[in-house]
Amino acid sequence: MGTGDSLNLDGEEVDFSINELQVVLQKDGVPANFPKEGVALRISGEINLYSAHALKEKIFELIDKGFIYVFVNMENIRYIDSSGLAVFMSTHAKLVKNGKGGIAMFSPSSQVNKILELTKLKSLIRVTATLEDAASIIAH
Repeated sequence: MGTGDSLNLDGEEVDFSINELQVVLQKDGVPANFPKEGVALRISGEINLYSAHALKEKIFELIDKGFIYVFVNMENIRYIDSSGLAVFMSTHAKLVKNGKGGIAMFSPSSQVNKILELTKLKSLIRVTATLEDAASIIAH
């Protein structure tokens, strides 16, 4: 991905760690169909009461910078509770309110997938197997 066709962002502006949560900018495996206003976040660990607020602040900061497509790599999330789910719901709501963009999750572990199904979050937010699938669904 050339720097001319994407909003410039480097890992230092995204990467952070708090309690049991790590967030990094995903730079590998970004497909050709990836939107220039998109950002892919690889999230690892636990999204819980202690880390959810920081995650929400980071995502909202990225949206305020002009990233309207938020892709969340869920494969290394061990645990997510209601405050973690609320982060993704409020992100979805913010993008809907803005009238453009969207959020998608991809590669959830089977445990996280089960939680997404039980909470009906899957009916609100796109969940796909790969980043490429997510990009083709949400950004076109």
